[in-house]
Amino acid sequence: MTDTTPAAVPLADAAPAAVPSVPARRIPRPGTLTGMSAIVVRELRARMRGKRAFIFLTFYLLVLGGLLWLALSATQDAPMGALDAVAFGRGIFGGIVLIETVVVAVLAAAYTAGSISQEREKQTFDLLAVTPISSLAIVVGKLVSSLSFLAVIVGASLPLAAFTFFFGGTAVEDMVIAYVIIALTGVGVGALGVLCSAVFRKSQPATVAALVGVAILTIGSSGAWIAMDANARERSLPRPPVAILLLNPFVAQADLLCSTTNEMCLFSSTDEFAPVGPAGGGAAFVPQPTHPPLIVPGTFWPASVAAWAIAALAFVFGAAQAVSPTRRTTFDLRSRLRRPRQPVAPDAAADPEAARS
Repeated sequence: MTDTTPAAVPLADAAPAAVPSVPARRIPRPGTLTGMSAIVVRELRARMRGKRAFIFLTFYLLVLGGLLWLALSATQDAPMGALDAVAFGRGIFGGIVLIETVVVAVLAAAYTAGSISQEREKQTFDLLAVTPISSLAIVVGKLVSSLSFLAVIVGASLPLAAFTFFFGGTAVEDMVIAYVIIALTGVGVGALGVLCSAVFRKSQPATVAALVGVAILTIGSSGAWIAMDANARERSLPRPPVAILLLNPFVAQADLLCSTTNEMCLFSSTDEFAPVGPAGGGAAFVPQPTHPPLIVPGTFWPASVAAWAIAALAFVFGAAQAVSPTRRTTFDLRSRLRRPRQPVAPDAAADPEAARS
């Protein structure tokens, strides 16, 4: 009987089993602002769960409402005519707008100046740095979360500001423009505070630097322009440019009030008086401007809003570059324009004819 069993093939001579080729997959790179919403939600929960936010909001509305009540009480002694009511409404509107501008300029710097430095002081910044969140997302998330509570404060004062509509003299678009200036001022000052918080390691120096920066942009710019204007008047020189005051929110609000109520016009001079009337003893003296206005009323605040928007972008980008050691924002045009190559399977690379078929 013949044994027909095939001889065993040695293991070394056996053909390797075919392994299915799996195309290589690229791990998607996280976006620039990925994770920003998580930072915003975390910061808002930590800020709004305490009593401090609601106590401050209540105190702020009580003070603002008390000032409005005092202004109304002062007008009860004598009846107001139509023109007096319009002037009163315009005065209330200007007062509320200027108070809210002061509140936003101070609180935006105070709230954002410790947003990143407090992470370093609490030793939690290293946990934030190991996440795939980019530096720009951290900065924008901190800025948005800090300004959200400030937006609640400004929005809560809208009913008090709308009270001026009962007296007339103020249009809805005037109030919208005033709050746009306040909003852009808050974003710009908040971005400056985040930049100081990213540069300084401690919260106290960052807060001081942010408040000093706000003081320079408001009081310092006004003082410098007034001194330069006085010097130009003495020497009969051209008046200084108003570009020095572009980042001063109070000048922008004054320009809006000048265009709507013809009050608080800062860019005109009326310090000379010329006689008007018949020659003789009955002539009246009325103020005459020594120079024509530098700009047309109502054209300064749009330039100021644009300047604040550009400054906010510059401050945010600078803060993103100062945050370390997280991923910074880079601009590599060649890598963005270069199309990614498709991965080639191992069998297709060994046998090009099989890949074509």
